[in-house]
Amino acid sequence: MTPSKQSERHDFTAHLTRFSRVLRGHGFLIGPLETADVIKAMSAVDMMDRGRVYWALRSLLVSRQDEFLTYDMLFEKFWNFEPMPTRGPSSEGSKKLEESMTLQRRPRSLFGVSNDQQSEDIAIQEMRVGASDVELNAKKDFTVIRADEFSELSRIAARMVKALASRPGRRRKRHKRKGTPDLRGAMRLNLSSGGDPIIVPRRKRVPRVPRLLVLLDVSGSMERHVQLLLQLAYAVSQQTRRVEAFVFSTKVTRVTRELAMPSFTDALKRIGDEASHWSGGTRIGEALSTVNTDFDYLLDKHTTVFLLSDGWDTGDPDQLASQIRRMQRRVRSFVWLNPLMGTQDYQPLTRSLQSAEPYVDHFASAMDVAHLRRLPQLLRS
Repeated sequence: MTPSKQSERHDFTAHLTRFSRVLRGHGFLIGPLETADVIKAMSAVDMMDRGRVYWALRSLLVSRQDEFLTYDMLFEKFWNFEPMPTRGPSSEGSKKLEESMTLQRRPRSLFGVSNDQQSEDIAIQEMRVGASDVELNAKKDFTVIRADEFSELSRIAARMVKALASRPGRRRKRHKRKGTPDLRGAMRLNLSSGGDPIIVPRRKRVPRVPRLLVLLDVSGSMERHVQLLLQLAYAVSQQTRRVEAFVFSTKVTRVTRELAMPSFTDALKRIGDEASHWSGGTRIGEALSTVNTDFDYLLDKHTTVFLLSDGWDTGDPDQLASQIRRMQRRVRSFVWLNPLMGTQDYQPLTRSLQSAEPYVDHFASAMDVAHLRRLPQLLRS
């Protein structure tokens, strides 16, 4: 690379870093990791193609719908190398900004998808899939319940519990063909025939349901998946009482009692009130360390752990791997449900997922109900 090209690349990298800082000054959830991801992404994108640069930066840096207008305004200045305001505008300034952007927006601009050949090659992703290290302290209000999918989730939960119930218990139940002969029952059933053992019932042991430990990531990157996964956890808790549940982001909150409420609406409301760290950053390793240390009595050879997370983590990957290894050695199996698995072109490229992979027994998709249907069969293997 010639010195002039090196200088141009260095200048554009500095310009990208300045753009990230400006967005952070306007309230965007952007940290050093997101900035590093942006610089890496630009190495794979034609930087002379405005459309590709726009969508690549937007998919990595924008995490909320109300940020689109601000991002569009700042991107115009970024692309034209114009001075960018380092602080967000006031409420009055926001109205003027919205009016000006409405007037300046072109009908066939980069903010829509055109039918040209290049646009068909652009993968558009409107929500950020990066991790944040911001710690938030806010309660969550669940108002929409997907009741149409809850019956299907209940059936999936029943099959999950049945697949995990492999250890024979002490209780026995009557069975037509399997089990040991029930002589006492045979005497009662054959009293009408003079006591001759014409019918010999059998009794088999009922499998003992193992303890299930559910760890649900409620950070900002998981916000659109939390309700479906909470429905799954609630459905499992309706099938067996041996469920322990935790929600985590930058903190860990035990929600076992809240999940045992008689109705899903009450459970959601209680969980939303109990956990005050919704949509914050993600530190999976620290969360597992808390469970390993403070709730070690829940971990034994009959416990199955379900970690529900997309794997975007701001913590130390080595700590995550160490804590998963520590937990996996004590429990029956460790299952990681990832809502990003199953999406187009998904690859587990984050350092957290790569460091944890050797110690996870099963990786499975939790993107939607259709993918969750495959989970019981996976647990039997």
